Amino acid sequence: GQTDRGHHGGHDDEMQDFALYYFGPAKGPEADTLLDQLQLAPTVLSRLGVAIPETMKAKVFLG
Repeated sequence: GQTDRGHHGGHDDEMQDFALYYFGPAKGPEADTLLDQLQLAPTVLSRLGVAIPETMKAKVFLG
């Protein structure tokens, strides 16, 4: 998310809340689950069937 001035990367709710929609054959996390943005890249790679590099330590959040 961003502030009304276009800033992002802070710790305010308006900067940390955002919607992520996925349509496909996977079970997502429970509603209101707090996710780390580091989980996004390995999750996308997983859904694409691409090997996740060992350097990516964050867990995939779509099962």
